[in-house]
Amino acid sequence: MKRWIIVAAVAVVLVGGAGGAWALWGGGSPPPEDVAGGGGLGEPATVPVQVGDITDTVVLDAVVQEDPAKEVVAKRGGTVTRVWVGEGQEVDQGAPIATVRAPVDAPPDGGGGEGADGGEGPQTREVNLTAPVGGKVGGLDGLEAGDPVEPGAAVAAISGGRYRAVAEIPPNDLYRFYDDPEEITLKIDKGPPAEECELMSLGAKDSSSDDGSGDSGGDGMPEELMMPGADSGGGEATAQLTCRVPDDMKVFAGVTGKVSVTTGSSEGALLVPATAVRGGSEEGQVVVVGPDGAEEDRDVVLGITDGEMIEVSEGLEEGEQVLDPVPLSEEFDVPGGGEGGEGPDGALVEVG
Repeated sequence: MKRWIIVAAVAVVLVGGAGGAWALWGGGSPPPEDVAGGGGLGEPATVPVQVGDITDTVVLDAVVQEDPAKEVVAKRGGTVTRVWVGEGQEVDQGAPIATVRAPVDAPPDGGGGEGADGGEGPQTREVNLTAPVGGKVGGLDGLEAGDPVEPGAAVAAISGGRYRAVAEIPPNDLYRFYDDPEEITLKIDKGPPAEECELMSLGAKDSSSDDGSGDSGGDGMPEELMMPGADSGGGEATAQLTCRVPDDMKVFAGVTGKVSVTTGSSEGALLVPATAVRGGSEEGQVVVVGPDGAEEDRDVVLGITDGEMIEVSEGLEEGEQVLDPVPLSEEFDVPGGGEGGEGPDGALVEVG
């Protein structure tokens, strides 16, 4: 006879494992608190709704990247008349990089007008192309006077020598980003002490602008973070967080570390164990036990969680008793009767 694999089987395995571990230590049967302590294994127990403070912190793997170099662009193109700097030279913001003789707009009547030398022909003028940021010059590629430059082409690039830490956010952790992070701390593996890392952007993967001033939406979570694509799968990150590495923190492009992101906090909140709630984002359900022992399924509005406790913003009062762990849901955790058919997620899962 074929039987469905159900989530409850996992709990059975865990209970067996816990009892085995106790026996290895010479204890025989597991102690009573391991069986009915609430939030643990065995039969659910009642736990009170309590008041406390809660902080949600997400720890993500991060990699340090150097800011993209800023290009020095000849918008109108033209001919190079002078190169002011050399490859690798350090320059200040606004320093001249090259001078280009560029065409200017024709007169309104469409006529030619005088050229740079006073004769008939296209109008031109010399334009100084300057460094958009301070940093190291690169990308000259042997540029010299007399070289033609196409409109919109870059004649050089300036590396500002600043760094950012980029962390990919697993899809299911997106639920924990209630708003822009309150605090981000960066710790480099085998590197300097942890320091605060200022938020640059929070959004879809690779959404940071060239100047690192990415848009986090302004009004809380960006839409692309709140509703990740259905084809994102269960593990591949579809969003990322980028923060500015402090200028006095010695890092190198490619080094790895971790960012600790405080995504939310609440003081004087109503709290219950996370295991006492069906659901975990915005809305959920608990089983309330009355003074007479009667059980009631009650819908609640949820706030932040630290992974162990979860805030209940509506639906419960301090001192009420709830079951922990919450009993399995017949709709999602226990499949329907009969042999064969679809499991809760639509997949055929059966054993011989």
